[in-house]
Amino acid sequence: MLEPKDVFIPGKLPLSQTNIYAPRTREKAQERFIKALSRGHVPLIFGEYGVGKTSMARHVVRIDEDKGVLVNIESVAGKSLQDIFGRCLEKLGYAVQTKRVTGSSSLNAHEQSAQAKAGLPWLESIIASKRTKTEGSTIQNEEQFVVTSPTDSKLIELCEAAGLVLILDELHRAKPEFTQELADFIKTYGNANCRKFRIILLGTSSEANKLVQIDPGIDRLIQEVHLRAMDDSEARYVVSEGMKSLAITIDHEIESRLTSICVGSPNILQYLCLEAAEAAFVRVPRELQMQDVDNALKEYVENREARLYRAYLSAIETVGEKRYRKQILRAMAECEDEYVTMENIRSLSSQYIGEDVPSTALSGPLRDLKEKKFGPLLQDVDRPDQSGRLSNYTVFVDPSMKAFIRLLAASEGTV
Repeated sequence: MLEPKDVFIPGKLPLSQTNIYAPRTREKAQERFIKALSRGHVPLIFGEYGVGKTSMARHVVRIDEDKGVLVNIESVAGKSLQDIFGRCLEKLGYAVQTKRVTGSSSLNAHEQSAQAKAGLPWLESIIASKRTKTEGSTIQNEEQFVVTSPTDSKLIELCEAAGLVLILDELHRAKPEFTQELADFIKTYGNANCRKFRIILLGTSSEANKLVQIDPGIDRLIQEVHLRAMDDSEARYVVSEGMKSLAITIDHEIESRLTSICVGSPNILQYLCLEAAEAAFVRVPRELQMQDVDNALKEYVENREARLYRAYLSAIETVGEKRYRKQILRAMAECEDEYVTMENIRSLSSQYIGEDVPSTALSGPLRDLKEKKFGPLLQDVDRPDQSGRLSNYTVFVDPSMKAFIRLLAASEGTV
């Protein structure tokens, strides 16, 4: 018999058949992703923090993972392309070594090597597979290994033969030199005309060009897939189908409450559903109540995300009816863009307060939220070349704070 923890899995990937997962139908994101893979393109899935980019990618290729041909690079932070090549070779059954140590036993060896000139200067080397068999009176040992660093084109041949699927996640944390290497690698991949080897790129950003160095050599290969927060139909699918699989009844009003306060975050929705379902699961009959949802919301805010809640409360501590810092944070959270301008903040703050608020009244509180005394919760946006900051743009220091503040605004009066 299924239990709530078998269905709702906050913080985990929906890879099991019992896990509830909503196909991402908003703007046909999942359909476009699958189509790009089938056509041999390189899908680049981008969007805000916590909208489910990794979950969608891993869910779609879960069959490849079951077949043992998925290489998932959880984060490219601090990595070089050579590190990625090493992971691929290990998945293919090679051991990346630079020398071989032999004992005193008799040795019979057969070596095969292949060489292809790399597209990158530091990859002009040989990928060689050697099969060595050592026989003795008591020992028989056999090993296969790569002697030198692989070339990019030869690696692609091996990955194509195996039908490998390569996921590169957290591209927003990549070093500049990795971004350049990746662009060159994708050009070589495109020229190889692969049919079975597939590459998937993921990153947190509201703009795709911040993740991959797009140029005429690879823009024909990259298929951008902008994944936004869950819409109402996707959220309702998670709630209704998940509760149905647990034989828990839920009326329309309670379902609407869950889908509205999750603010489009799959992780938040999964957590609230799990907490509420566990309360209803032990009842006879199994019926979800509104109090279950309110209790789940309080649990999430005060315990699961206690760190964010404390930081938020410290930041908005102020006097006066208008509470500008609170309005600024809500405006930052509810703005669709990752990088928010003063005009965006001023316009939304005016709506919240019910009167026109001049930018001069917000500039001081906005500056406060970038100081250590109030977190800092916000920061200026640096230029890509690190030569200074972009004028008039602000971003959250911790991306998870964006969805959290949206949840607080949606649930005001309950928390």
